[in-house]
Amino acid sequence: MLLASLFVSEGHPFTMQTHVRHLALPFSSLLPVCSWLLLSHGALALTPEDDGLNNPDDSLKFALSVVDGKASYKVTTRTDETVIEASPLGISRSDADFTSGLTLVSAEDPREATENYELLGSKVRVVKSAYRERVYQLRNTVGMRMDLTVRAFRDGIAFRYGFPGQSSQVFQWCDDITGFNLPDNGRVWTQPYQKVAKWAPGYEAEYVNGVPIGTKAPVEEGWSLPLLAETGSRWTLITESGLESSAFGIHLQPAAPGGLYQARLPEDPETFGIGPRAASITLPWVSPWRVIITGKHAGDVVESTLVTDLARPSEIADTSWIQAGAASWSWWSDGASPQDYDKLVPFVDIAAELGWKYSLIDLGWQEMRGGDIGKLTAYAATKGVGILVWYNSGGKHHQVPDAGPCDLVNDPLVREAEFSRIAAMGIKGIKVDFMQSDKQFVIGLYHDILRDAAKHKLVVNFHGATIPRGWERTYPNLLTMEAVRGGEQYWEQAFAEKAHTLNTIYAFTRNAVGPMDYTPTVFTQPVTTNPKIVKNLTTHAHELALLVVFQSGIQHVIESATGLAAQPDFVKEFLQAIPTAWDESRVLAGEPGRLAIIARRSGRTWYVGGINGTDRTIEESLDLSFISENKGQVSLITDSTDPKTSTHQVIDATAGKHIPVKLSPRGGFTAKIALSPDSP
Repeated sequence: MLLASLFVSEGHPFTMQTHVRHLALPFSSLLPVCSWLLLSHGALALTPEDDGLNNPDDSLKFALSVVDGKASYKVTTRTDETVIEASPLGISRSDADFTSGLTLVSAEDPREATENYELLGSKVRVVKSAYRERVYQLRNTVGMRMDLTVRAFRDGIAFRYGFPGQSSQVFQWCDDITGFNLPDNGRVWTQPYQKVAKWAPGYEAEYVNGVPIGTKAPVEEGWSLPLLAETGSRWTLITESGLESSAFGIHLQPAAPGGLYQARLPEDPETFGIGPRAASITLPWVSPWRVIITGKHAGDVVESTLVTDLARPSEIADTSWIQAGAASWSWWSDGASPQDYDKLVPFVDIAAELGWKYSLIDLGWQEMRGGDIGKLTAYAATKGVGILVWYNSGGKHHQVPDAGPCDLVNDPLVREAEFSRIAAMGIKGIKVDFMQSDKQFVIGLYHDILRDAAKHKLVVNFHGATIPRGWERTYPNLLTMEAVRGGEQYWEQAFAEKAHTLNTIYAFTRNAVGPMDYTPTVFTQPVTTNPKIVKNLTTHAHELALLVVFQSGIQHVIESATGLAAQPDFVKEFLQAIPTAWDESRVLAGEPGRLAIIARRSGRTWYVGGINGTDRTIEESLDLSFISENKGQVSLITDSTDPKTSTHQVIDATAGKHIPVKLSPRGGFTAKIALSPDSP
């Protein structure tokens, strides 16, 4: 009777036959366990290793083990290739430990599921996701329950912890020992987690370029997510998804002995003492998903939709008002321009000329002279251009001085009034800066801003921000996030010298997990009030290609209005109405640090961007097999002998045709393939 009441009270009817079937154990083998259970009033002890969970095509397998009270998992392929070696599982609450003393109680039968959904500002529009799911129930030494939910997809594995039940009591989620034990015969690409400072952490540290697996981080704060690893013939990316207001965001410990990377909580100094590292939780509760994406090619992780597959479905019923698109941006080339109406008008005009949807008005717009934001918004509307405006995230969680009004979006009542005000004048979206932490209360602020912005039909861009964790599915008005050392950093000589290599790394790491506001494409040396801006060293064609290689629901183009207006007609034709949301994306060639060639389709037009991450010439062949049986015309822009100009040619395109392209050192190319109307 004790056994039955234990499980029925949890809402999980238990039969001995069920568990024998799940774990392939003879009934006799469970008798000693039952005796122990009846004597100790604890949970039912089961086999130390279950029969695993395979993905839908049986190419990947997750296996759980519980030995000596400690839970671990491993991930292998159909051919027994190791993706993740035995790695620890477990978390701790303030009232209970779930890192040791664990017993595996049950493993539900695997279930299969499919989900179809659409993304509005991403690398693919229509997503068809299929997975197998299994829920494991574990109990600690005092019989308290923790569930481990595992999902196995075609291209990866994800799992999360959960505590069932109903309780208003507040607990603290205060530790996480989750590990990712990579085979130590390979390389990794990731970034150090930024040490807390005035402008950090914002996921803007410089990525390492293929350092040996197990390399210790250069800072005590550890490593950031995502982390990409190459181990022999396999590429694996580790990240997180489904981060809700009930949790913090993790990064990774600095030491990775033998390739074991383990979770690390947000740093205490983040937010300058405001808010704890731990998360306050009530029951029921589930953690964010830990995500492992894997494939035979580096491009497999870029094409994956696993991060959004794991996120909650959209909260926004009517999405007809949400539009992705390119934007002009005045601040980088002239930092004082947001305070001068007359300087902003040319940026609206060039956006209109190029068919772009937006113009971003950055820091300082509240002090505009010669007009105000209402007047500019009305003028832009006559040109068919929407205005986006910048905001400080507010509050005391950062210490950035002189950064505009600081109390307009952090307080719910003030935020509601401000969003109502700007929406009434026709403003289309907001850029919110200086988030700068993965602590729980800042994660909650992201969610609150997105929900309130949606009420007023405002699209959102986060800067000084964390990495995407699938939120663009839950809140389709989230079109982009920064979390990268991007084009605006051309004011640093060190960045300018490495940008070409970093750009190829970003394509396979940061941008693989979600839209990335890199602020690409600078052609000219601007006349600027910022004396720190240095000459960029990438070629003209490389900069143009970033608009395709990098995906962002809004592409804030860094080039000045005069610089854009001075471009040759073939460049303007490429820039005109350049898509920023894609029907599909394919990686044609490359690997981080060397080369990235990515093809993206919008309707019946394909765009291809290629960038060279090295200081030597690379010769490639553009294989047009991806256009299937179609035919059309290729507008090809390549490097010229002058790195600050480019060459243009038009070539007939047929499926299977190979077009030779030469990428200069730090160079690139673009191809726009317009399919013929009579093509299938």
